[in-house]
Amino acid sequence: MCRRILRVVFFLSLVSSTLADVALSVEWGNLKGRVVYDGDVPPLLPLEITRDEEVCGKHNLVDESLVVNAENNGLQNVVIWLSSKTKVPVHPALAEVPEPAELDNKNCRFVPRIVRLRTGQVLQSRNLDSVAHNVAVYARRNQPFSVVIPADKPLEKRFDREELLPIRVDCSIHSWMRAYLVITEHPYSAVTDKDGRFEMKNIPAGEWEFRIWHEQPGYLKKLSGEHDIELQRGVFRLKIEKPELNLGDMKVMAAEFAEFE
Repeated sequence: MCRRILRVVFFLSLVSSTLADVALSVEWGNLKGRVVYDGDVPPLLPLEITRDEEVCGKHNLVDESLVVNAENNGLQNVVIWLSSKTKVPVHPALAEVPEPAELDNKNCRFVPRIVRLRTGQVLQSRNLDSVAHNVAVYARRNQPFSVVIPADKPLEKRFDREELLPIRVDCSIHSWMRAYLVITEHPYSAVTDKDGRFEMKNIPAGEWEFRIWHEQPGYLKKLSGEHDIELQRGVFRLKIEKPELNLGDMKVMAAEFAEFE
């Protein structure tokens, strides 16, 4: 028995050492850029509140499916992630599965609109309102579910499989509530902020496929900037080199969103 345990410990030590050697032999680079809406800034239209009006009606809720910064045309909530059919090396600083990610029900809306998750990471959902909410997750490779959030503690769920594209989250009680989960096996995903900016750190150097997506049109079709990039199902290839690849401003034509106006 003791010999068997020693062999297992030795094997695990050998695997750990090998992975550490591989990590040290890989070079790493950062990726950053900004996604810009090329057109007149669309207004945020008020939502029709059809349930719990006495609570939800006082928050002046608007349709957040297309949010553009009026000051710089930055397009918020664009998702960019590394999409590969092969195992992606992960930087040692990013190897551990992160602490639980949060998706709150607050003021009758989901906060944040888009949540990034690693496989094995816990999603916590809390209800910060005085009315009932539930979380309905339309997973495709994981088990879908629709659960009322307990009043006294967060709802916790873990996802063991990567999803190939962002998956929708609704509140079945309040039909206007919407969010999305981005679930990847690695840490290399990003969501644009209020200025349209994004950054991914410590990506393994080399040529990789990335995908770019927005909830209204789905996969984006074209990025215009220093070099025009035609996209096939949102896919484009980039060569990551240390220390950084900065794509600068990448414009998305307003016409891609026209059918949703």
